[in-house]
Amino acid sequence: MHCRTLSRAALLAVGLCSSGAGPACAQEPRAAAAPRPAPAPPAASARPRPPLRQATLSNGLQILCRANESSEIVSVVCVVRAGLPDEREDQAGLAALTAEALLKGTTTYPGDTFATAVARAGGNLRTTPGFDFTEISIVTSKDQFEPALKLIADVVAHPRFTAEAIAEAKTALKRRLASFQDDFTSASYQSLTGQLYPSSPYGRPINGYAQTLDRLTPEDVRRFWQDYFVQTRMTVAVVGDVDSTRAINLAQKAFEPVPYKQNIATPAPPVERLTRPKVEVIQRSGPAAQLMLGFLTPGATRANYPLHAVLDAIVGGGKRARLFTNIREKHSIGYELGSFYQPLRHQSHLVGYVVAPPFRKNPRTEQPEGVIELVKGLLVDQYRQLATTGPTDQELARARAYVLGRYALRQERTRDQAKWLAWNVAMGLGPDFDQYFNARVPSLTKEEIQAVAKDVLKNYALVVTVPTAK
Repeated sequence: MHCRTLSRAALLAVGLCSSGAGPACAQEPRAAAAPRPAPAPPAASARPRPPLRQATLSNGLQILCRANESSEIVSVVCVVRAGLPDEREDQAGLAALTAEALLKGTTTYPGDTFATAVARAGGNLRTTPGFDFTEISIVTSKDQFEPALKLIADVVAHPRFTAEAIAEAKTALKRRLASFQDDFTSASYQSLTGQLYPSSPYGRPINGYAQTLDRLTPEDVRRFWQDYFVQTRMTVAVVGDVDSTRAINLAQKAFEPVPYKQNIATPAPPVERLTRPKVEVIQRSGPAAQLMLGFLTPGATRANYPLHAVLDAIVGGGKRARLFTNIREKHSIGYELGSFYQPLRHQSHLVGYVVAPPFRKNPRTEQPEGVIELVKGLLVDQYRQLATTGPTDQELARARAYVLGRYALRQERTRDQAKWLAWNVAMGLGPDFDQYFNARVPSLTKEEIQAVAKDVLKNYALVVTVPTAK
């Protein structure tokens, strides 16, 4: 997912809000962590990368390690395939509640001893619920790597899930839900996913609903953890200044206590189809109007991910993309414009958006005139024209360079390197996907981009959010 311009905090908040535990990362919702249209996996940097070490335990847990001696920072990320498709509708928010409750202590470290253990491990423990996955991560120093690794393993293997811990986690999620509903962008994006996925779990808020959270019990959380926080659904990545052989051996031993259970096959969500354009108009307090347009795309695969990433960049990637040049520059409309591609396991989506004033002064009559219909037409046209005529040579070259550059930037921090390494494997894209992506993007042709545009840029869902009269 690459998200641009528009209130990053908000757009990436509807679901991918991180929670932190320990002195250095207070347990509070990020100011505007909206569901992050999930970021796209980064491409490898130009410099030669250290070799990747891999191991798969006999019970299915995958461990990956890439040494990086450029700093003394070490990041550990555990990605668990436990998300919206694994919840029942009447238990919406169960995956997020489980993730939040993981930070409330373990049977090994009950009470205040857990905070001490987090501090000893570097004090930067987080959980992040998402559409498809739950992420548990920690960033630490080279000297604190071993206790940090053991702490993450202990969190996923021995959570307490007391009634008090579950109550605290519910309160945190409800507070987050309220802040998202009050946020102009987050509320629009949640409405859009509801339009795109009326029958699929992807249309529900990642943090659930207040009423479903109220019904969930500690036993529900424990059962969800027992079913889905198992080794066959886990991928662990370690990146940083560590010896790869030692890190793999430590991880194998640390995660051995994680419960083994035959993998529960979650039924694939129903495939959604847009047979006609869908438009929803909502009113919320805010400074401007916002139009958010969405298209359904297939689940992310090794083959289609590069195509959709470049297609998205042609429309909204930077100030030379179509949204900016054809709406902002030609018509002087749009406080903020952009787009993103949200890759998901079962069915992904593309989104384009424009934030603009609902009215402007007509230069000839000096009277106010509405601009929402104009913006709607311009926004839809950018996608339709791309499907009809395809990109120009110049557009394709710029979009390919833009995508590769942005993905390379996502590799600057060890946390991101570990995150996307684990994510690539958990998604089924492969541990070498970064290298494949870097090689594939420059070879994409205009014909390939136009073909995929014709396939996915047909009917759409549109959410028009207008400010209240006040």
